[in-house]
Amino acid sequence: MEHKIWFDDEHQIVQIKIKGDYTTEETLDHGKKCIALLEGKPYRQMIVDLREFDNMESRETRSVSNKMLNQAGITDVAYVGANAAARMIAKVLMKLGSLKAESDFFKDFDEAVLWIEKRRKKI
Repeated sequence: MEHKIWFDDEHQIVQIKIKGDYTTEETLDHGKKCIALLEGKPYRQMIVDLREFDNMESRETRSVSNKMLNQAGITDVAYVGANAAARMIAKVLMKLGSLKAESDFFKDFDEAVLWIEKRRKKI
């Protein structure tokens, strides 16, 4: 699939857009890119666009995703457009995977950015 990861200079946030299924290999690749994108940046925050997400490959994929987010030092994750299945996977990641980041779900990008920016005042 054509997933996308980039650093949003305007909002100082790493963004990931997941389209279709998400594999363990893609998770590893995105984790490494995330670490590189955040080098020298003042915040460790992320917005994950799940509007076109289908499924996560396996339990291992969830575990690797947690590991990579922890290695990147992510403090906040805003999920945008998650359907019920995507919310369940994200909640499992947050509850069972020992991810240290705070997270929440949003219907649109602007709401997610506002939440992220408010979190910065607490950092």
